[in-house]
Amino acid sequence: MVMISKTTLSMISLVGVLKHRDEDARLNAVAGLKNQRKLAMVARHDPSYAVREAAVMHLDNQKVVSYIALNDEDFHVRLAAVNRLTEQSMVAYIAQRDPDYHVRLAAVRRLEDQQVLAEIALYDAEWIVNNEAIARLNDRMALKAIRRKHISMLAHKAATERLRVLDELEDAARLEAQENNE
Repeated sequence: MVMISKTTLSMISLVGVLKHRDEDARLNAVAGLKNQRKLAMVARHDPSYAVREAAVMHLDNQKVVSYIALNDEDFHVRLAAVNRLTEQSMVAYIAQRDPDYHVRLAAVRRLEDQQVLAEIALYDAEWIVNNEAIARLNDRMALKAIRRKHISMLAHKAATERLRVLDELEDAARLEAQENNE
């Protein structure tokens, strides 16, 4: 008689569930999955975008997350991957090039590079992405360039408003510094 450990049995049943036809069963299996290699396989190959998305949310391997952010066919999965990315150069690449504005918007919200934000503010085709990039800009020269160059009055207004907010923040910081010196 061959003895099988509880761990081995649970892994066998988990693998079976991951191959199950029922999407909900696979979603539940992914929720309990800790093995990064298995999560990566599910994230890359499951037929259901919801299961792939759930698997991505548990991935730590940045190479796998980057691959999925760049290559998955469904924007929900790419969006989940963007929210797991830590490498700013990959976030910038996706913010500038993803075909879906939801994914670009999520990437812009994670982006720190002022030069890339300025380019996105000027050239992205979607107003909501432009506006978010403008709202994240702290570079006064870039904001003034957007006011001069952007064809949209909405972008002009957003850049003007952002400059006003930056002025108010500077004034408040100056006042606080003066009060602390007194």
